Amino acid sequence: MNNRKLMEKVIDLDTQFLATRAQSLKVMLQIAIIRQAFGVKNDETNNPVRDYEREIILSDDEIRRQFYKEIECLNIAKEKNDFGDVKEFESRIHYFIEAVRFFNVNLADEFKKLIVE
Repeated sequence: MNNRKLMEKVIDLDTQFLATRAQSLKVMLQIAIIRQAFGVKNDETNNPVRDYEREIILSDDEIRRQFYKEIECLNIAKEKNDFGDVKEFESRIHYFIEAVRFFNVNLADEFKKLIVE
């Protein structure tokens, strides 16, 4: 992925005004996944952005494992009939898929199919 495009996304997420709990959850989850996937360090957003192709450092399987942990938490909340947590984990899964879609459309589509079934 182009580093400039990646860093624009990271900086956009880093500088968003977080007015609601839902928006905070979305931004924190998405920035965490994107930073982890590409190994973006905190201090990189304070430096000039260089233009080069940046390699992803997480494998699809590592990203899948993170996704399945979110699904597992959702299922636990459903078993406990904790509707507040169910709603939060459903949102987390949606935000996770959005973040993955930014850098891997095929994997995001795979995740989307899993939650629709």
